[in-house]
Amino acid sequence: MFESRYRVYGLSILVALIFLGFKQPAVAGQKIVIGWLEKVYIPRHNFSLRGKMDTGAKNSSLHAVDIEYVQEKGKPQGSKVRFKVIDTEGEYRIMEADVVGEAKIKRPRQEVSTDRVTVDLETRPVVELEICLAGITKRIQVNLTNRASMNYRFILGRSALTGDFVVDVSKKFVYGSGSPCRKIKKP
Repeated sequence: MFESRYRVYGLSILVALIFLGFKQPAVAGQKIVIGWLEKVYIPRHNFSLRGKMDTGAKNSSLHAVDIEYVQEKGKPQGSKVRFKVIDTEGEYRIMEADVVGEAKIKRPRQEVSTDRVTVDLETRPVVELEICLAGITKRIQVNLTNRASMNYRFILGRSALTGDFVVDVSKKFVYGSGSPCRKIKKP
């Protein structure tokens, strides 16, 4: 009887230690669990976008319209773009960003007159954008394109999520507008 109490006591301690080991600690360097849909704050422009976390996509893509290259004094042509995005309130916001590259996207297209499938090559500007997600502010690369026909207008791919986040596909909007992202004052 005496030995069985110690076994139960020891087993209880073991179960408690195992349970505590699986609890998600709030230690720096740990990945943050986010939902498959989240509000993504754009600190420089002081607004949010609804973003889909897409672990199947390597790169991030943002719905943008009226994309135009702008000439900046002292910089080569095509080094900056101006474009419009739609925020979470449905308002158009004008943004400018430096172009850091181009994405070449293959788009299959089936010709109506024949059964042949051809591939169109779409070139998209890639810009660097500062975002804040779940209290983490980071710079990510995003390609700009018209995603009006898509369900989700802002896709965050693996390159944006790597190192900081784990996506829980059973959750959405884990971090809403109340997440501790600092608003940056415009200069």
